[in-house]
Amino acid sequence: MLHSMRGITKLCGILLPVALLSSAYADPAPPAEASLEDQRLAVMSQRIAAMEFTSGETGFPARLEATPLFRYDDQTRGYIDGTVWRLGKMTRPLAIVTAELHPRYGGSPRIVYDFLSLTSVPFVAHPSDVGNWSPGGSAVDWKSFPDAPVPAASAALRLAQMKQLSARFVATQDVEGQKVQLRLLPTPIDRYQPFPLKDRSDGAIFVLCNGRNPALILLIESDGETWSFGIGRLSLPSVLAASLNGVIVYHQQANVYGPGYNASNASVVIPGYEAGKGSVETE
Repeated sequence: MLHSMRGITKLCGILLPVALLSSAYADPAPPAEASLEDQRLAVMSQRIAAMEFTSGETGFPARLEATPLFRYDDQTRGYIDGTVWRLGKMTRPLAIVTAELHPRYGGSPRIVYDFLSLTSVPFVAHPSDVGNWSPGGSAVDWKSFPDAPVPAASAALRLAQMKQLSARFVATQDVEGQKVQLRLLPTPIDRYQPFPLKDRSDGAIFVLCNGRNPALILLIESDGETWSFGIGRLSLPSVLAASLNGVIVYHQQANVYGPGYNASNASVVIPGYEAGKGSVETE
């Protein structure tokens, strides 16, 4: 996830000074004996655990799942650690949230978020360190797969089918005129059953990365009879595009906050980063 260096946080269409939002949250000190890697994960996990979700929908989850789906770094762009989290336990995630640690984001240590809704159900996210997020719907449009096989009878064969279907996509990321082809990670970061009552229902989330930094998520699902896909952005200042079998199926301009997508950042203390010296310690 790449983000523009802004001194303000934007959520729900309201601009608020970051300093006012982030001053209310203080990170608990991680155990001193833990490795830097574990300490940084603890910082991101504590911020994620502090997010609350409310909805009029019965049974809507109040918290993100406690374990991240994916962990990565992007040292060349300054992101020393990053994580991807899901809202909801079993079926298709209701939302995806990413958290990244950047020691010099706009000149100071920040935790940087992407918020992606995958549901039409109205809800409000209440992060502890940035403004509330109330998406106006799903950020992902679902499309049918052309020339897709019939979903296989076994879970192992369906996974193989989803991997084969994911390989049909080619995606690019353009940041300030620098265009790169994204790399599809062959192993999905999540597997779920989108339609629990339907036989052969299956789903998986793949990531398309710049290095190891996810720029797009690709969801592939079976309703038991046919296959469909959806694509969502995880990078605000990028022009993102994806094609399937050579045909453009997804395109997003840079710095556009959609009805189901938002991004924000807040102050954070990053273990191993000496703010006064402007350096990052590595293990």
